[in-house]
Amino acid sequence: MKNLFENKPKFDRELFIAKHEALEQRHRALVDRIKNNMTELEALLKQNNHKAKAAAKKLRKKISFDLRYGYVEGGHIKNEILGMLTVYNWGRSHKVKSIRHIRFDNGDSNLYLNIYQHKKRDMSKTAKVFVYIHGGGWIGGWPESREAFTTKVAEAGYFVASLYYGDAPQYAHPKMIENIYKALAWLKEHAIEYNIDMDSIFVGGESAGAHLSAMLGCISTNPEYNAQFELDESVRNQKVEGLVLNCGVYNMEKALETKFRNINIYIESFCGGRKLSDMPEEFRKQVSPINWVTAEFPPTFCISAENDKLAVLTFDFVDKLFDLGVYVDHYHADGTFAVHAFAVSQAFKISKIAMQNTREFLRGLVECMDGSENGSNEATV
Repeated sequence: MKNLFENKPKFDRELFIAKHEALEQRHRALVDRIKNNMTELEALLKQNNHKAKAAAKKLRKKISFDLRYGYVEGGHIKNEILGMLTVYNWGRSHKVKSIRHIRFDNGDSNLYLNIYQHKKRDMSKTAKVFVYIHGGGWIGGWPESREAFTTKVAEAGYFVASLYYGDAPQYAHPKMIENIYKALAWLKEHAIEYNIDMDSIFVGGESAGAHLSAMLGCISTNPEYNAQFELDESVRNQKVEGLVLNCGVYNMEKALETKFRNINIYIESFCGGRKLSDMPEEFRKQVSPINWVTAEFPPTFCISAENDKLAVLTFDFVDKLFDLGVYVDHYHADGTFAVHAFAVSQAFKISKIAMQNTREFLRGLVECMDGSENGSNEATV
């Protein structure tokens, strides 16, 4: 049994308890909100006038969303906890040290980032930065559940900052992307302290995180898109050297057509509890990064999977980048384990191939930045 569990992460009991309690509190708050809304609905129905009927109709939609969201969130929580304890973090690097739960917004104690660096990093050398944006259907996910991927990138010598940017619908669009830029501002402010290069960064993520990463890529290269957001001015024009996009959502309306499990409630949550079809045309266009890519979009490495209903979105995105003349590489995994966001885990052969390709892609970009060809995967170690 030793070989089977040699890469299993050590069980972090304190972290597990803290996460579990936070999720329980969120669930209890949701249950209380549904009860209160039901009571309010009953009172409105008794009034039997036009104004009350209109308010009741609006409240019914809210209750319907909360009930569906609660059902999906319950399953999501179980998957996230099990994933953190098992397959999500299997294969994580033990050559990396971590600093967890660093608050990057003094006005919001929910938001934080984790830092991962090689234990033998030479602190006299400025490190390249890789920012990781986790997935989870915009309603969940944690940096701690993505440490197989993030520590493997850090092992190659990168300074990895993995962000917790908030869950929908509390942090509905555009709050998530705004929070991500707050995290970038924090990193820039502490660049000297950590000796990191914030002039140009790498960004990656899976699923919802790949969607947000692609948005960031568009913001960094399309002035018209950039102007649509309220961003921290110190990083509004943050340069992105390259993107690593794992099974992302790049076209929201087409994503709904794929019938990916729970995609309706995920996107509805991202929209603040409203259906995408009920949103203004400008909003619907804004949330799909495929609408905003230009020839200046950052070099990109895309990952997709055979058994993922969202894979067609990656193919569409890669095709558009190719047509625009953007440098793009694509790894499409086949086989039983080629499922949505498979590369998060490093427990499978195809995951390791995806990681190898990721590191080669990043290394190539670093060599272009530095004007060197030292052939090493180690960016700063």
